[in-house]
Amino acid sequence: MRIPMDDKEETKVQMAPMIDMVFLLIIFFMTASHMSASRSKDLDIPVADRGVIPKDRPARWTVNIAQEGTSFRIFSGLEPVTVAELKRLVTERLKQEPDLKVYLRADKQTPHKDVKAVMSAMAEAGIGDFIFGVFSTGKNGGDQ
Repeated sequence: MRIPMDDKEETKVQMAPMIDMVFLLIIFFMTASHMSASRSKDLDIPVADRGVIPKDRPARWTVNIAQEGTSFRIFSGLEPVTVAELKRLVTERLKQEPDLKVYLRADKQTPHKDVKAVMSAMAEAGIGDFIFGVFSTGKNGGDQ
């Protein structure tokens, strides 16, 4: 049996909350893209024929090595540091994060001895896990 309905209420879609959500999403993505761009320095990263992108990508501390003329500069994110300051930073971060892992990015013009000096300094301070940032040719994975 059909029940008669006396009042037919017209339903309306409220647009104001939807517009608010769109603006919030725009602000979120603008902020997130700015934060991720500010974590790394522009470097001419080397290309690797082989490379494996790890399935497990925990948060890593980014350390950049930029070649500038005949010398090199070390950056913790975008902040320039010396080798001694880098050792101090490593020691401080290891106290907070005992299983700290490092994402090491070096300019392709940086000599191996300079990269080795940075790695040795970090190893002396207690870091043992590095991932090198390279661009892959696509044979065994994408960009790292």
